[in-house]
Amino acid sequence: MRKVRNCSVMVVLASLLVFAGFNWAQQTQPKSKGAQNKQDARNKTTGKPNPAEDPAYRKYGIYENTAPRAGQAAAIKTSLPLQIKAGSRIGLVGNTLLERSRLFGHFESLLHQRFPEHKLVVRNLAWAADTPGIQVRPANFADLDQHLTHEKIDIIFAAYGFNESFAGQAGLADFRESLSSYIKGLQAKSFNGKTGPQIVLVSPIANENITGVAAADLNNEQIKMYLEAMRAVAKERGVGFVDVFDDTAVAMENPGSDLTLNGCHLNEAGNAIFAKSLYEGTFLETAPQVNQRIRKVVTDKNQQYFRRYRPVNTFYYTGGRNKSYGYLDFLPAMQNFDIMVENRNRQIWDLAAGKSPRPGSPIVNDSNLPELPPTKESRGANQWMTAADELKAFKVDERFEVNLFAGEEQFPDIAAPIQMRWDSRGRLWVSCSTTYPHVYPGNKPNDKLVILEDTDGDGRADKSTVFADNLHMPLSFEFGDGGVYVSEMPHLTFIKDTDGDGKADLRRQLLTGFGTEDSHHA
Repeated sequence: MRKVRNCSVMVVLASLLVFAGFNWAQQTQPKSKGAQNKQDARNKTTGKPNPAEDPAYRKYGIYENTAPRAGQAAAIKTSLPLQIKAGSRIGLVGNTLLERSRLFGHFESLLHQRFPEHKLVVRNLAWAADTPGIQVRPANFADLDQHLTHEKIDIIFAAYGFNESFAGQAGLADFRESLSSYIKGLQAKSFNGKTGPQIVLVSPIANENITGVAAADLNNEQIKMYLEAMRAVAKERGVGFVDVFDDTAVAMENPGSDLTLNGCHLNEAGNAIFAKSLYEGTFLETAPQVNQRIRKVVTDKNQQYFRRYRPVNTFYYTGGRNKSYGYLDFLPAMQNFDIMVENRNRQIWDLAAGKSPRPGSPIVNDSNLPELPPTKESRGANQWMTAADELKAFKVDERFEVNLFAGEEQFPDIAAPIQMRWDSRGRLWVSCSTTYPHVYPGNKPNDKLVILEDTDGDGRADKSTVFADNLHMPLSFEFGDGGVYVSEMPHLTFIKDTDGDGKADLRRQLLTGFGTEDSHHA
């Protein structure tokens, strides 16, 4: 595993607070004209030579400017029940419905259980808010067709219709035309290098009335109009169509159990119902119980693939800083994520075939991961200092004084602080991230929201509590509704302490789909 770079930030609040971190004095002392920038660590070089570039890594970059595109193919018809050949590669595309399914893994697990000897490969390429005609991506990020080609996809499950349904009757004709054109374009391409893909269109789910949001009353009639348009397009183009609306609508009528986060995006229980409906509509047979051992590995595999497919800070991977930073920081990571995904594929296949890991062995063995090469360290040569030494380096206006409130020496949990905020009880909350700029293969994000307290009134913190851990780059947070709203790109999360023990025990993803080109946009 790679040692994550420490991006500590030292913040000074005059006469109140100092965090020990970078040598801030280097950046704040007045400079003469001849000394401009000489003490600024951003412009102070390490003197270390850049590591030699290995051309072998270049193949792990998937860029719009260079990634191959599929050749032409004759359209093939898709009928249900769906016939799947051994070794088939399946792509999930569309909007948030399928994108969020990667978090739960129910449908993919059922596919592996249905075809235990087929060694299926499933890639979730769905993207929140995608429509057939609008699929926004970061600069130089390979488009959907290029990723389908890179993954050599044979079968496509495509979910659309919900986002578009808000246009109502007035937008129905445009949606039908756009969807038909989109499906025709997919049918004409040989993503696998041999034939056109089999395609199954997936309808939107029903919306649900939840406390404060009558989503079903507001949206379901319009959703059904767009569902029927999808059914007509599927018949016209000769592709499969699965209606998951009715099953989810019936399940959502039960007032005792919410199946969505917000009326339209499924939680885990809701996704299980959706997956069962999609399976039964695809294969025209009753779905079995999901094998939870398979599902655990499927969701892990999906997480590793997501980090490869959509890494945070893609500006360094595909964008303008690709050549200066992305080469040795992202491409070797992409290689290792690919290996981790394949390791998990093999374990899924073994579990589906009834094989179990040997007692005492890891569920997934990643011992074949090569060591990541060193990254460029040409600049940013900050020197860590103790709080006492750092204070000596300050030049303080005589009208003020600066004292240490909390430092990493006493409270190591506040390493790499990003944002601070005082609450109404006089406690300082600090979000910290050692994950930035992205998760490295083999690591897990374990960023934190820490509470610092001065319990004896001496002006220095003497108590530290980790309110929440396992966060993912919490670059900003805001108090509200008895808890904390936290940005975890690409998500907005709400966390709360419900039992009064000072630690968050409720975590709810409220919104998702925010751009991750530059995490600081959070």
